[in-house]
Amino acid sequence: MIHSLKYKGFLFLFLVLLLSTCKKKEIYPSIPFIEYKSAVFYSSSTGTDSLMTLTFTFKDGDGDIGLGQEDTIAPFDPRKDKYSKATNPYYNNLHIEYYEWLDTAFSQIIKDLDPDATPPVYDTLRYLYRIENITPEGRHKAIRGDIEVKIYPSPHFDARDTVRYEFYIYDRALNKSNSVQTPPLVWKRR
Repeated sequence: MIHSLKYKGFLFLFLVLLLSTCKKKEIYPSIPFIEYKSAVFYSSSTGTDSLMTLTFTFKDGDGDIGLGQEDTIAPFDPRKDKYSKATNPYYNNLHIEYYEWLDTAFSQIIKDLDPDATPPVYDTLRYLYRIENITPEGRHKAIRGDIEVKIYPSPHFDARDTVRYEFYIYDRALNKSNSVQTPPLVWKRR
């Protein structure tokens, strides 16, 4: 009987340890989901902000976030086609659009790409990045984590200091994540 109790005690302890070490398989949708986490500003020796680190969280069910250096042919080639100057939206998988506070609302800033062209070519101010491939090894590919991006002040910045960024990512299956906005952010300019 004592032998039986010892055996049951060891079995119970083994089961408790086994169950406590089991990791629950995380399940996320295959379309990436992102959320704003933080923005940290870094000042130069003159006291003006010279850099901001934008951090956001992500979740993806099949883990196909990021591109390798070799990902430069269709559908990830830099140009939409060989005859166009238009960039391919999938070449850069992180898109950040820039807005400034203008009197009563945030507005996208329009910059001249080629003002001498007929007709002139304009575009909104945006930052384009390539996130490196971060697909996990093994069978279970669901992934979550943080991505940090360094943003330098644009030479197109106006004298305005209150800005907002809106951003989204693409995965390798060309699924577009949700679009996220930062809260109003203040760059120290002087």
